[in-house]
Amino acid sequence: MFIEILLFFALGVLSGIATGIVPGLHPNSVMVIASATSMLGGYHPLCALSFIVSMAITNTIVNFIPSIFVGAPEAGTCLSVLPGHRFLSRGEGYDALFMTVTGGVVVMSLTILALPFLVWFIPFIYGVVHGYIHWLLLASVIVLLLQESGYVKVHALLFFFISGCAGFMLMSSLPSQQVLFPSLTGLFGMSVLVTGMAHSSTFPEQKMLKKKKHSFMKGSITGWIAGLFVGILPGIGSAQAGVLANTLLKGSDRDFLTALGGINTANVMFTFIALHTISKARSGASVFISDILGTVGAVELYFIASVAIFSCFVAAISTLWIGRRIMHVFAGLNYQRVNMSVIIIMAILVFAFSGIVGIVIMSICSLIGISCAYMGVKRMYLMGFLMLPTMLYFSGTSSFTLIMLGL
Repeated sequence: MFIEILLFFALGVLSGIATGIVPGLHPNSVMVIASATSMLGGYHPLCALSFIVSMAITNTIVNFIPSIFVGAPEAGTCLSVLPGHRFLSRGEGYDALFMTVTGGVVVMSLTILALPFLVWFIPFIYGVVHGYIHWLLLASVIVLLLQESGYVKVHALLFFFISGCAGFMLMSSLPSQQVLFPSLTGLFGMSVLVTGMAHSSTFPEQKMLKKKKHSFMKGSITGWIAGLFVGILPGIGSAQAGVLANTLLKGSDRDFLTALGGINTANVMFTFIALHTISKARSGASVFISDILGTVGAVELYFIASVAIFSCFVAAISTLWIGRRIMHVFAGLNYQRVNMSVIIIMAILVFAFSGIVGIVIMSICSLIGISCAYMGVKRMYLMGFLMLPTMLYFSGTSSFTLIMLGL
């Protein structure tokens, strides 16, 4: 059985790499296919567990490659496009990738070391914070706005509200899987690519990481704490936690990227722990595990932890290797042509996953993102697209708002 577990582990890592590199392709899609084709049937449940956990963890590490190098975001990586693009324009794209990978590895290590404590702590914190999610998100937005000066506050609030209304109306009218990819691609991907074309004609020469005196612990611990809330509380995603992390880190791009890498990985790992401690499935991977095992006991939890830590290290090495290859491939290419090619590819992927409706959504969201940049407002406030619907839902006012809007 050990050989079978190892083979499913390797298959999960390869699937995680594939879903991480290809924008719009999610591990949940692979799990649905595996379930529909009975690929995991006939094997010991630990084999299925090995496949699901290794794919989910690997995906959280690898999926920063498209967000940093080509500006193609997903829900958990959209905020990394912003500082990641700044690093890329300075020739430090690999440095940005290294920080997200480091955040993921450090957070995974912290989680494994703290596992006995977390088994007790998660049920406690779940009971305390559950009823205050909307206030927590509102406070983070207010803190961010207070850091802006003059009319920027008004403009930032305006774009938060515009993107939030767009997100609320779209996700109330259409399936989330049809909305998220084109929306986030428009807000954080296309808008960055289009505005970037106006500033450079050649792809910035990328430099290998130089040794710098920089501590990763501040960003990693922030990402670990934020990821804890993501993993156990419904409605809080990696992107919303990223805004909370940025509020705490006060604008340090390096710490922010490290925190985002940590949040993405911690999110998935904490959902597995939550499945054991509070019997709540907070991610697609944990839903599939629940369907296979029913309940997750202590033995299964520590098996998951073992697979997760090994997956994390394999994914980290793979991600940095792939990042170096991409960096060399892009070297010397015409930046505008690269961006135009990525724009066309992203439009094709949006059409493939979401149809003509997705193209319309992407176009509208791209205009919002470009307008935000033109007004000199940080694109981070476009996270209102996800945060405002979450705040309305947990405040109990979403139904009333729908009635008022006639939806």
